[in-house]
Amino acid sequence: MPTYYNAAKINLFLQVEGKRKDGYHELTSVMQSVSLFDRVTVDFERTVFSLHCGGADLGPTEKNSVYRMWRLLKERYDLPGEIAVTLEKKIPVGAGLAGGSGNAAAVLRGVSDHYRLVLSEEEIVAVCLEIGADVAFCFFGGTMLATGIGERLKPLPPLPNWDILLFNGGFPVSTPEIFKAYDEIALGVEQVPVEMMLHALEKGSREGILSSLYNGLEKVTFPRYAALRKLSDQLKEYALPHLMSGSGPTVFALVSEKVAQNLLKAPHPEWGRMDHVHPVTKGIFSEEEFNTYFDRNIKY
Repeated sequence: MPTYYNAAKINLFLQVEGKRKDGYHELTSVMQSVSLFDRVTVDFERTVFSLHCGGADLGPTEKNSVYRMWRLLKERYDLPGEIAVTLEKKIPVGAGLAGGSGNAAAVLRGVSDHYRLVLSEEEIVAVCLEIGADVAFCFFGGTMLATGIGERLKPLPPLPNWDILLFNGGFPVSTPEIFKAYDEIALGVEQVPVEMMLHALEKGSREGILSSLYNGLEKVTFPRYAALRKLSDQLKEYALPHLMSGSGPTVFALVSEKVAQNLLKAPHPEWGRMDHVHPVTKGIFSEEEFNTYFDRNIKY
C-alpha cells in the first residue's frame, strides 16, 4: 500500500487584507513547510471507504478533509472502487499547522499516482480549493507567497536550513472565531507590507527575515488565550524571535541549533509540547522520496 508524508505549515508572514462577500478572507501570506509530518497510507483495494487514525479525534468522517478529497476525485474523474486511509498523526490537530489540509493533499497525490491522473497545476489548485484554502500550498509546499484566499501561489527562495522550535499548548483555537473577531477590529489594524520579508528571503538575510515576521491575527488570538500571550512574553524574555502560526495556537521560534538543543534538554514547564524541525522544500513526499530526502538532508 502506498504511503505518503505531508509536512506541517507555518506562516512567516500573515496579513488579512479583507473579507469577501462569500465569507472568505483575502490574505497575504508567506508559508513555509517544516519537517513535522503526518503519515498517510492509502489502500486502493476496498469496496467501502474507511478512515482510521489512532489517538486523534477527527470528528465526523463526512466532514473530514480526507473523505471530502476522495469523494471529489472519485466523482470528478469517475474512479472505481473505494479506498481505506490510515493516518499516523504527528502534527497536532487544530494547531494552525495545516495538518488536515496536508492529509487531503497527500490523498490527492496518492490518488493521482495510483490512477495516473495527469493534472495541470491549475487543475490541482482548483481541486484543492474546493477542500480548503491551505490545501494547494500543502500539496506543493516549500516556501511560497500566497495571496487571494491562499490559492494564488508564487514560489519564493527557500528559507535557509535554520533550526525551528514549535510550541503547542495542547488546546485548540477556533479559526472562524478568530477571523470573526479580527473583522471587528480590522479597520484599526495597520497594514504591513510583505515586501520586506520577500526581500529578506531573496537575500537569505537572517536578520531581515526575523525583523519581518508578522501575523496580524495575533492581535485577536493573544487577548483571548492567556496561555499564548504568556508564552510569547516568556519567549521575549529569552530573546527568542517567534511568531504565531495561522490563527494559533502553535507558536514557532527561529533559533540556533545550540539553543534548540539546550531547550529540548531542559524544557520550560509551561511551554507545552516542543517539536524541533527544519524547513523542507516540498509539501508531500512519497515514502521513497521521504527516505531519500532525509538520508541526504536532515534526520526526521
